[in-house]
Amino acid sequence: MLLGFVFMALGMWIYMSAAQCCGPRDSLLVGLGKRLPKVPIGIVEILLWTAVVGLGWLLGGPVGPGTLLGTFGAGLVMQLVYSILRFDPRNIRNRDVFETARALAGK
Repeated sequence: MLLGFVFMALGMWIYMSAAQCCGPRDSLLVGLGKRLPKVPIGIVEILLWTAVVGLGWLLGGPVGPGTLLGTFGAGLVMQLVYSILRFDPRNIRNRDVFETARALAGK
């Protein structure tokens, strides 16, 4: 599971560093990270996952050891990987659809 977190963080780094926008969860992560600039991005990830797990639990979903490991492990591993790569997703300026289309058209 921990190795999976490493691959997940590397995958996120690949598409985030390409500045081609993020998925909804990653956009929320970056947005919250920009609102909390002094909090490490891995901790922001943990806060985000904790809120989602809490909401899921309130709605009747199961919370077990794997859920807790995923909630805290993914953010910690992401912080470690991003620190090694010297990457902070808050510093990326993503292109929108129109900017990407203009770049592809050569304009």
